[in-house]
Amino acid sequence: MFYIVEEEKKLNSLENLVKLGCYVEVITSNDFYHPKLTTTVAVYIRMVNSKHGFIIPIDHDEGLNVDKDRVYEILSKANKLYTINKKKLLYHFNLQKAIDLSLLYSMNKFDRLEILTNNSTINFYYSKYDSKSDINKLIPISKLYEKCEETYENIKEVLKFEVPSGFDFYNKIATNVFFLLEQKGVGTIYDSFKKLFKPKNTLYNTVDNVVYTEYNLYNPTSRPTNTFNSVNFAAIPKAEEYRKCFKPQNDFFVEFDFDGYHLRLLAEQLNYPLTEESAHKQLAKHYFGKEEITDEEYAKAKQINFHAIYGKIPEEHKNLKIFKEIQEYIDTMWKSFQEGGYVWNPQSGKHFTQELKDMNPAKLMNYMMQSLETSNNIIILKDILEYLKNKKSFITLYTYDAILFDFNKEDGRETLEDITRIMENQGKYPVKFKYSTNLVL
Repeated sequence: MFYIVEEEKKLNSLENLVKLGCYVEVITSNDFYHPKLTTTVAVYIRMVNSKHGFIIPIDHDEGLNVDKDRVYEILSKANKLYTINKKKLLYHFNLQKAIDLSLLYSMNKFDRLEILTNNSTINFYYSKYDSKSDINKLIPISKLYEKCEETYENIKEVLKFEVPSGFDFYNKIATNVFFLLEQKGVGTIYDSFKKLFKPKNTLYNTVDNVVYTEYNLYNPTSRPTNTFNSVNFAAIPKAEEYRKCFKPQNDFFVEFDFDGYHLRLLAEQLNYPLTEESAHKQLAKHYFGKEEITDEEYAKAKQINFHAIYGKIPEEHKNLKIFKEIQEYIDTMWKSFQEGGYVWNPQSGKHFTQELKDMNPAKLMNYMMQSLETSNNIIILKDILEYLKNKKSFITLYTYDAILFDFNKEDGRETLEDITRIMENQGKYPVKFKYSTNLVL
């Protein structure tokens, strides 16, 4: 069939064509499985503005099958390379220059790119054999091709979108960071995990008592979620029976938590000085006019601070310097949004534009704080991943203001000290850590 490319002569021709720019989609062994647990069955390539695409079989019974390295050579020649999900592409081909169309859509429209396809043959196979790890090798290659063609027709307009400010930060840095975070998974006690968390099908992302998570990057604020196979790994219940379902692959879990993280990130934007002492306690001293703060006063201060960050400043404290500056920051940002049409994250360059509907000052502030949290964490995570690359310990889970490590005692206490140093960034973001042999920390 003309659309199947497997002979070297045709591969050479395709290699020349992709230099003009192309879209690529990897056909994995099973669409439902975590990408870490899949293999490459075929690759669909379509030149920009072409009337049809091509498919290169790599591990499919209906093809002569092309060496995967040869396909990488072809794709690496593309001047511009587009894909639906760059992080998933990286599981099969290390193509750093790929442009993530879902991210491009999300950063322009502040919504998720919906991919609507309905191939009856493929649906039939998945309704019968969804647990089979290599199901896509059974599906006729013509049907896999048809699905890719339909997908491209649904998303081709996104290729025309303008690349927004800050896109490279997320497309290049964030995508790689979260790809690396997914590699090790989280250790589990399989039977307990299956019973309590009720994943749709444990085969999709569990092997050898390790469950793999997937960070979803296409959110309006840029803060990633982490839900896969019907389990929300960013919101594991606090109840002990749930937390005892997890066990380290090394010696123990170590969780590092930032102190008053949003408050410190905001104070940094305001150039408001905070010491390494608890941020909430520092402000509590102003609220209550004394140096010694009780637990009850500390809890109340945290609540005041949380509300104040998002514009609900208590009347009795509105004359405090920090709250005056917070209100001015919110007012200035809202004015820029209304009059200039956008505000932007000064760290990543991400813009929040009037494509965002039903905005108000408090909601815009919420978006900005989540964006600042995420961009700052991406830089910190990048540095930690670089530091740990030759060690046995690894990051096993990331949840906004906390990072969970699977720690190996052979790495020594100095490793914990170095991680603390990286996260605190010269005392700007103080952390505390706790450890356990499960997630009851």
